Amino acid sequence: MNRIDSCFADLAQRGEKALMPYLTVGYPALDSLPELVQAARNAGADVIELGVPFSDPVADGPVIQQTSHAAIANGMTMTLALKQIAGLPQDDQAPALVVMTYTNLLLNHGYERFAAQAAEAGISAVIVPDMPVEASGELRAALEAHGLYQIFLMTPNLSDERLRTIAEHAKGFIYLVSVLGTTGERDQLADIGPFVARVRRFTDLPLAVGFGIGTPEQARVMWQQAEGVIIGSALARRLADPVEAATQAHHYLAGFKAGGRR
Repeated sequence: MNRIDSCFADLAQRGEKALMPYLTVGYPALDSLPELVQAARNAGADVIELGVPFSDPVADGPVIQQTSHAAIANGMTMTLALKQIAGLPQDDQAPALVVMTYTNLLLNHGYERFAAQAAEAGISAVIVPDMPVEASGELRAALEAHGLYQIFLMTPNLSDERLRTIAEHAKGFIYLVSVLGTTGERDQLADIGPFVARVRRFTDLPLAVGFGIGTPEQARVMWQQAEGVIIGSALARRLADPVEAATQAHHYLAGFKAGGRR
């Protein structure tokens, strides 16, 4: 069973929802990943999204863009990212790992090569925000041959027909974009209830909400309607100092768990 499936099944059995932090691999320092993943795990993370930096991250807001550019300047590459991820603990209690990256990086690396190395590294799924479902067949085939999933995004402005098409190819979970635009914190989030209701008509997969969530209170509202909450820009802003990054990550994420995940 894919780790994503078992993770959400275990959470559902316990009556809990998923805390899903995003970390840019290679930020704030080239070798920050192990400490940050351990800090997130200790704070209660269930799934960790690992961003492999790209020079033109079109889906990301200014904060994540800055972390990507810094990670590239630090020397991070796809090959090194996979090597670092492979060195993370892989015990039964470890969070599921999901890589987020962009089409050009995957094309340059090679779909089959990436899928094989990702599986060996313990990665469960991949998010490619600039790859529409119609163009995903070759990558999905390579991933699924190695037991990995491709995670797809849904946005509130999509037609029912489009939602149905994406749902037909989706596995693991659906990434719900809570607001239109790029990633980044918002003072107020839109009511996603009607959007969630539409999506539920087409899939029984767990739903994870991202884009704009920055406080435990916002997460609690989203957890009432979805199975997971993704925390990205608000966490990244707290990680600029390599010396304090792990401590800051743990303190910030633990506040979400204490804020009420049940």
